[in-house]
Amino acid sequence: MGRTPIFAQPMPTLSRPLVLALSCLFGCSVLLAQSGKGFLKEADKLRGQLQFEQALEKYGFAIQTEPKLVKAYQGRAETYGALGRSADRAGDLGQVALLLPEDAVHAVSAAQAYLDIDSLVKARAFGEQATRVAPKNQLAMMTLARICLRSGDLDCASKAADNALAIKATTDSYYLHGIVRSATRDYKTAEFDLDKVIEWNHLYEPAYVAVSEVQLALYDLYTGPTMKARTLEKAIERCTRALELNPQSTDALFTRSRALAHQKEYAKAIDDVSRCMALGRVDRAVFVQRANYYKGFGQFQNAINDINQVILADAKDVEALQLRAECREANLDLEGALKDIDAAQKLMEADGALGSDQRTAFEESRGRIAKQVFELNREADPPSITVVKPYHASDVARVSTSLEFVEVSGHVRDKSLLKSIMVNGKAADFSKDEKDPEFFATVPFARDAQEIVVQATDIYDNFSSEVLAVERTEGIAPSIAITSPKPSGEHEITLAAGRTDVFIEGALTDASLIRLIAINGVNASYAPDQINPDFSIKVDLKGAESFVVRAEDQYGNASEQTWTVKRSTEVAVVAPKPPPLDGAVASTPKGGTWLIHIENANYRNFPALQGSTADQARMQKAFSGYSIARTINKKNLTKEQLERFFNIELRDLARTSKVGTILVWYSGHGRTVGGKAYWIPVDGKKDDIYSFYNYGALKAQMQNYSESVTNTVVVSDAAGGDASFYDLTR
Repeated sequence: MGRTPIFAQPMPTLSRPLVLALSCLFGCSVLLAQSGKGFLKEADKLRGQLQFEQALEKYGFAIQTEPKLVKAYQGRAETYGALGRSADRAGDLGQVALLLPEDAVHAVSAAQAYLDIDSLVKARAFGEQATRVAPKNQLAMMTLARICLRSGDLDCASKAADNALAIKATTDSYYLHGIVRSATRDYKTAEFDLDKVIEWNHLYEPAYVAVSEVQLALYDLYTGPTMKARTLEKAIERCTRALELNPQSTDALFTRSRALAHQKEYAKAIDDVSRCMALGRVDRAVFVQRANYYKGFGQFQNAINDINQVILADAKDVEALQLRAECREANLDLEGALKDIDAAQKLMEADGALGSDQRTAFEESRGRIAKQVFELNREADPPSITVVKPYHASDVARVSTSLEFVEVSGHVRDKSLLKSIMVNGKAADFSKDEKDPEFFATVPFARDAQEIVVQATDIYDNFSSEVLAVERTEGIAPSIAITSPKPSGEHEITLAAGRTDVFIEGALTDASLIRLIAINGVNASYAPDQINPDFSIKVDLKGAESFVVRAEDQYGNASEQTWTVKRSTEVAVVAPKPPPLDGAVASTPKGGTWLIHIENANYRNFPALQGSTADQARMQKAFSGYSIARTINKKNLTKEQLERFFNIELRDLARTSKVGTILVWYSGHGRTVGGKAYWIPVDGKKDDIYSFYNYGALKAQMQNYSESVTNTVVVSDAAGGDASFYDLTR
């Protein structure tokens, strides 16, 4: 047997923590084995080969090995600069300045680096370090002046700029001195300094733009037209010269556009600022400035388009909202102007920046816009008055001789809102915020009164009057008789114990037509065009000991009866109500189910509607749980036909056939006005709600047809302006 060679023996398995520890020890040994300068040399070579990431790693090793190796920080700073990592670059330059505090050059470099990234506190610290070490170093003084100017410390900036110019007068020191003097509003000195720069170096482009800005500032200060004109001419001339030197100068274009706008040369101003935007400058100031030019040029929609870009970037820009409100007002978008004014005011209130002057200005703007709206909508057509009550034929109103007060109601149509409606000199009640309102008034009426005068005045003082002659009629009130349930005493009915509602039927006797039959304020079902009509109504008497029946004829004669409710001790069995229309229904209520389909399509004043199988499918799906005993289809009904069908025809059919459930499906045009829903009869007129059919009380009306009617469903599948018009009523 031979011996197994050592190299053939299996190696022991090392744990992961042990491997990591060994790797760390190996790395540390490598770092210790090589000096910082060695890593620095490798890093510089990699940087020269543009291998920046590898160079950064080597610079890091060099700094770990020798934390005070200045050249490693400087080399890494240059590498960070090549990669665009400005903050890291500033940090390394700052470290160099701290390692070599006696050398102002490094402090200046650090200050400039921090200034480039707007880290002004650190920039100022290094700037002051540089000027302490070398107070005669012009670059250090100029750097500190720029930092203080950016920080808004004008005293520090002025002192540093003065010192820099005192050290040596150069184009750069004069330029900086002029910029600082312009910031302190010493415009004459600034003008002198900047002109000196141009005199010494006529190719110094920024000086041309800066002196133009000074001229625009002087324009605002001067009051004489000659001096103001000279400043604008000089500003335009200097900017033009800058553009000759650099046609891509957006600063020169922007500044020249401002000077041209002051000269009312809006077309040229718009052209300059548009060129500026085409060259890539699209900041807020450019959009706002061009919007102002468009506004001055009368192109308000273009101005609005530019301001929209500003507000899209910052919805809380109050200045932009106010400017857009002005442009919208000028463009006659008065509603939009009011919205912008409201938004700007709310933002200022939220920031606590709304003073009394601003509040007054907002209110003045609202008042001015309101006047424009008022004048814009002015019309000269008089209101149209329609008196509904009291009953009248032609221009003769018939009023009962027994009345000392007469109720007058109706509606007034007008293109504008109404200021007042008077009835015999008394103000009527109506909604002043509603167009075409209904009005109501109760006025004293003497026995010898001969007329009723209704007067309407709109907000433009257009006036109209409706005069009705008065004819006195019989003063006998209707006679009321209840036939079911059978009275158990004088004005007394008896209900079975546990019964909460009762179906009441009765009849009226009167020489005139009846205009109202109600029990406890709820209208009963009756035929309004019949003398001595029958009536019926289902009344909820839960917890009630009495109910009141009221009847009025068309002349205002009224009678009331109070009926007492007694309950027997015998317990009644109450049949369960049918389930709701939310799925399949197990059984059909006793008495049979009728489906009424109202189909309006051939309109006179509205677009015609095309019937479709989809309507039929929806109807069948909605009523799929019911066993339909009979279907009645009515097509193209006028308002009069709708009212007669539901008030008389369907009621009589339901009574004679003992119908238990009535399902109504309407298809046709519909409208929602003032929170109320309407069906449009085929003779309905646009913008005339009094020609529409208000089906709001239809369900309750059908419940009053007969005691056999226990369930009613109304579905309004109407085409209207409101997307939510589709309505289902149980």
